[in-house]
Amino acid sequence: MSEESAGTRVASGLRERLRTGALPPGTVLSQSEIAAEYGVSRIPVRDALHVLAGEGLVVLRVSSAVVAGLSISELQELYELREAVEPVVTALAVPNVGRAEITQMAALAAVMEADGTTAEQWLEANARFHALVYSKADRPRMIALTEQLRRLTDRYLYLHLDVIGDVEHLHEEHRLILAAVRRGDPREVAERTRVHLATSHEFILRHLLSTTGYGDSSAAAGP
Repeated sequence: MSEESAGTRVASGLRERLRTGALPPGTVLSQSEIAAEYGVSRIPVRDALHVLAGEGLVVLRVSSAVVAGLSISELQELYELREAVEPVVTALAVPNVGRAEITQMAALAAVMEADGTTAEQWLEANARFHALVYSKADRPRMIALTEQLRRLTDRYLYLHLDVIGDVEHLHEEHRLILAAVRRGDPREVAERTRVHLATSHEFILRHLLSTTGYGDSSAAAGP
């Protein structure tokens, strides 16, 4: 296995654990320990940590990294950016969404609503559901930015799923988005997407405001 592919594997594995809170904010990530865990040298681990630092998920130290914290200020900025970009790129994509994408979206919506779906499975299905639309926009920079913002907000959305609960509104919003995509209505899809983002933002913000330790924006950098 090349160093590049090893680094990609390590980054992917760590990213998933960061997204779901398996590696909570403030956790120190030792290069040597990660290398031993994944059976690789420290070079791909270092590369993986640099990738994750570029995504805002960890803060680099000399021979380690720290899992970035969660904060109200970061939450608000991330969702403000998403609400500015995602409805636009989604609307641009709607005319290019075909029957195959719509069929897949319906199947993913069913997965999210099914009993027994884990938070990890839900997050994966949710990411694929929305990507089936916006990835058709033929706007590579906007798509890349949307995907980066989604990865960063997944840690907050996981709180919604695993801690806060009450996700029926998310299911209903997915149904409305899918119906608008089926009708081929870019404006309605954009508005449904905006509302979907705004309601998630509101739910998570209320939780963080009621939980001590999230009010200080400096928490985003970790200890």
